[in-house]
Amino acid sequence: MPRKPRVEYFGAFYHVITRGNQRQNLFHDDKDREFYLDRLEQYRKRYGFTIYAYVLMSNHVHLLIETGKTPLSKIMQGLQFSYTRYFNRRYRKIGHLFQGRYRAIICDREEYLLELVRYIHLNPARMKRPSAVGEHRWSSHGAYLGAASVVEVTSSVLERFSSRVGRAREGYLRFIKEGEGQGHDERYYETVDQRFLGDDRFVKEIDKKVGEDREVEPKMRRVKFSALLNAIAEQHGAEAKTLVQAGRQRQWVKTRSMLVYMAREYGGMTVKELGKRLNRDPSIISRLYSAYTESRDSVAESRLLRKIGNKSIRMSGTK
Repeated sequence: MPRKPRVEYFGAFYHVITRGNQRQNLFHDDKDREFYLDRLEQYRKRYGFTIYAYVLMSNHVHLLIETGKTPLSKIMQGLQFSYTRYFNRRYRKIGHLFQGRYRAIICDREEYLLELVRYIHLNPARMKRPSAVGEHRWSSHGAYLGAASVVEVTSSVLERFSSRVGRAREGYLRFIKEGEGQGHDERYYETVDQRFLGDDRFVKEIDKKVGEDREVEPKMRRVKFSALLNAIAEQHGAEAKTLVQAGRQRQWVKTRSMLVYMAREYGGMTVKELGKRLNRDPSIISRLYSAYTESRDSVAESRLLRKIGNKSIRMSGTK
């Protein structure tokens, strides 16, 4: 299937993945990595885009950025051209360094920001071991903890954990820790129309911004939150109001985690929506979702969906 044209507009939030041509390494030593980051920062200053997260691996790079007036295509063209020229001169090579067209996924920032930051920062751990997150110098993880960084990273993510820097960093580290052990997550690549990570509402909002008229493939019938809440509460011997009221209530954490997961996967609800429904901060909702993902009970999910009457809904993660 041919790739769709880029969609670009002021304030677009992208997860960019660029790889070495034919899986070749993009970086051979620290000098290469330093040059790449230096160029990334130069272009950030020149074009005024915002960097939320990045990680440099041996043969690929992840960037999480929000564009300003300058479109992503111009930013990436300059960054990749200048680095390729440096690389080919240093190693006396010719030809392409990067693999064809980089991938740029426009994401729903409110829905996926925290999870994408964690996913990107945990990349070294997925390739090596959990401790590699802190040891890996070539990501924005260190900048989140106050380490000196060539690249200026926005502080807006930390502010979601707390207005106080120390507490924000503690919250961020807990959030990262909770994600350790998670492997490659295909959810962040399952796009609508090859380009969008978000629900139908999000895609329609983009269409309004760029003046497109797109037929978005309808998704399967969704489960109502009230039906899920009542069914899960009954199955676990809890009162529905207990699961949505404020407070820790540790005995119901696992039950609430399941509710969050199913509401997102089968109800199409956003982190923000669930935060309001469950009287919790969106960062807590993301944690609950991740916790349940690690130890799903597919049998219980199927039983609940049959009880609710949504047999037509395909189980997430099954063929």
